[in-house]
Amino acid sequence: MNLDDILQLILLCALVFFPLGYLFHRRFPFWLPALQSFILSPRYLKSAGIWTRSDLPSGKKKKS
Repeated sequence: MNLDDILQLILLCALVFFPLGYLFHRRFPFWLPALQSFILSPRYLKSAGIWTRSDLPSGKKKKS
């Protein structure tokens, strides 16, 4: 595969995917934020900050 073939593939992909992206970006405007909120949801956050483990092992209790 030489450089001319690679450039032709890049041009073909650009001619196909740029118009498709332009046509479909208005039909599916909320896919990216919905996907990001699903994947990057703040599961380990609480209002006071981030949950952390205590320094003590689970079998030992802290003396008051």
